[in-house]
Amino acid sequence: MKRIGIISDTHGYLEDIDTVLAATADADIHMWLHAGDLGDDARYMQAHTDVPVYAVRGNNDRVQPLEPREQLIPLEETYIYMTHGHEVSYYNRIQELLHIGKSMGARLIVAGHSHYHGEHRQGDALFVNPGSIALPRDHSGGTFAIVTYDEGDFSVEFVYKQDIQM
Repeated sequence: MKRIGIISDTHGYLEDIDTVLAATADADIHMWLHAGDLGDDARYMQAHTDVPVYAVRGNNDRVQPLEPREQLIPLEETYIYMTHGHEVSYYNRIQELLHIGKSMGARLIVAGHSHYHGEHRQGDALFVNPGSIALPRDHSGGTFAIVTYDEGDFSVEFVYKQDIQM
C-alpha cells in the first residue's frame, strides 16, 4: 500500500504547507506531489519532510530553477502523470488530461490550476485535482488530497483545512 499526498496552488503560503505537513506527520505518506503554482513551495516542502516531493510548474511559477511542465512518476506497476493543467482547454479538460496520462501508461492523473478539488474515474484511471489549501475557489475552505494505492486500486480522500486539528 502506498499513500500519496497531493497539494497544489499554494502560491507561497508556507504556513499552509506547514499545516498540511503537521496534519499528515503520522499518515505514512510515501511521496508528495505538488501540481504547480508553487514558487519555491515544493523546495520548502522537501526541506521539511523525509519523503520525495515531485513538482510541476504552474502558470504563475517564475522562480529559478523552473520545475518541469509535466512529470511521469513510476508507481509500482503503473505511473502517475502530473501537470498543472493550465495549458489544456477548460471545455474538456479532465477528459483531455486523462487521455494524455493514459496514453503514457499512467493510471493516476494529477492537475491543479482551477483551485477546485475533485476526482473523476475513467475505467481503471483516476483524475485528481487537490484544490488549493491556500486560495480555494470552490467554497471548500481549502483542501488537499491523499490518494491510496493498494493492490492495483486507487482511492482518494480530500482533507479540508477546517477539519485539521492544530
